[in-house]
Amino acid sequence: MAAALPDVRGRDRVTGWVRGTPRFTGPVRGRLTNGMTFELADCRDGSARDLVELCYRPPALAAVFDTILRPGDCCYDVGANIGVYTLWAAGAVGRAGEVHAFEPVPEPRAVLVALTVRNGLSQVRPTAWAVGAVAGTVGLRRHPGASGLTHQVPAGDAAELTVPTTTLDMHAARHRPPDLIKIDVEGFELEVLLGATELLRARRPAVLLEMLPSHLARRGGRAQGELVGVLAAAGYRLFNLTRRGLAGQGEFSANVLALHPDWARFGPVVVALRRTPFPRNQTT
Repeated sequence: MAAALPDVRGRDRVTGWVRGTPRFTGPVRGRLTNGMTFELADCRDGSARDLVELCYRPPALAAVFDTILRPGDCCYDVGANIGVYTLWAAGAVGRAGEVHAFEPVPEPRAVLVALTVRNGLSQVRPTAWAVGAVAGTVGLRRHPGASGLTHQVPAGDAAELTVPTTTLDMHAARHRPPDLIKIDVEGFELEVLLGATELLRARRPAVLLEMLPSHLARRGGRAQGELVGVLAAAGYRLFNLTRRGLAGQGEFSANVLALHPDWARFGPVVVALRRTPFPRNQTT
């Protein structure tokens, strides 16, 4: 690890943000709550702001990673962005584990790679491929003011960037299969699951899935039901992440955790997370 870095709390580069727009730009560096260090040449994007804030608090879903992952495990971070959860998962799985970070957009992936190198995380495998239902290509559109820099483009819309796609079934056939999959792809989570049906059936990994209504709305009224249907067909149970802990009932929260009852860690994970409160904002 690098030597202690300056405390950036209270400076304009941290506090000078209004609705995602900074009043100050410039280099920023610090240490995350799990000991990982970072240094960014410019603090313009909302994701960079979120990373700086993590000097003082863990990411909202850290407890899921800490509860599920063990040293030596494998995690797939689908939609890794600049690597907030990639770094957290890397700490959980340790040097004997693996974290496969899927981020097809060059700018956030460059930050992710830099953070990986800075912290000497040989267990992290960054990949430039997007993940979908089939192999091929997909169009992306950049949204610099968002916490995620990029959204996939629905069929027929103009794209700013075209990237290759793989499926999780194909990736797992060539690499270590995951114990936990985190999926945050701006409303295209269904495509990722459709490309992972064999993995879900055969390996039964835990699935941490974003289900923001605003993102699902872009896909039409059936998107949520289709997501639930794919997981139910594979035998999974869905749990909400609430401010009172894991819950098996109620309106879906911003992120849900899908677990298979026959998974060896099902009982201990459910018991532990039932007592774990999750912040209202689960996107950081």
